[in-house]
Amino acid sequence: MQYIFTVKEGIREYVRLGRQYPFPPPPVKRCHNPRCNKMVQFRKHGFYEKYHNSWEYKGKIVIRRYICPLCGCTISYIPHFCLPGFINAVKHIFEYLYNSFFRKGSINSVVKQLNKKYDLQFSRQILYYYRKKFIKNINAIQNGIRQVIQGVRLPDKTLGDEEKARSVLAVIREFPDIHVFSQKYHQTTTKTFLASI
Repeated sequence: MQYIFTVKEGIREYVRLGRQYPFPPPPVKRCHNPRCNKMVQFRKHGFYEKYHNSWEYKGKIVIRRYICPLCGCTISYIPHFCLPGFINAVKHIFEYLYNSFFRKGSINSVVKQLNKKYDLQFSRQILYYYRKKFIKNINAIQNGIRQVIQGVRLPDKTLGDEEKARSVLAVIREFPDIHVFSQKYHQTTTKTFLASI
C-alpha cells in the first residue's frame, strides 16, 4: 500500500537530503492486510529507490517504508510529486495528457513542443499509453472526482469516452494544483487516475 505525503521543501531538497529527509513519523493506522486488519503502530522499515523523471530531476529517489509489527505487511510513503506506479512526474503526465486533447496538431507535434518546453524525453508511445489508460478509466475517474470535488459538474453520460476525457481534464485543470488533486484523489480512492482497473 502506498500513501502520498507533501514535500514542502521541493524535489531538489528531498533528493539532496535523501535518507536524512524528515519523513512522516510511523503511522498509527489499521493494517491493510485483511488477515491482520488491526490498529497498529507501524515501524520504520528501511527504504527503497524509485526512478523519477521530471525537468527538475532525473534519477533515483528514496522512498520510506514502514512495516506492521504483527503481520509484516509493508506500506510506503511516496512524495507528492510522484504518481505511484509511474516514473514520470505527475505534473508532466497531466500536462502531456491535457495538451494531447486540447492542442491542435498531431500527437507527435504535441510531444515535440512539450519535450522542448520541459526538457524531457517523453515519447509518442508513452503519451498514447497514458491517453489510452485515461480514456479506459474515465468512468472510475469521474466517480473519484465526485468524491474529491463536492458538487462538481461532470460530462453527460451520452458522450463518448474521448469527449468525457476531454471534459474531465478541463475539470481537473480548474483545480488549483495538480499535485493536490492527485494526492486527494489517491487518498479518497486508494488509486491513481491512471491505475489499472
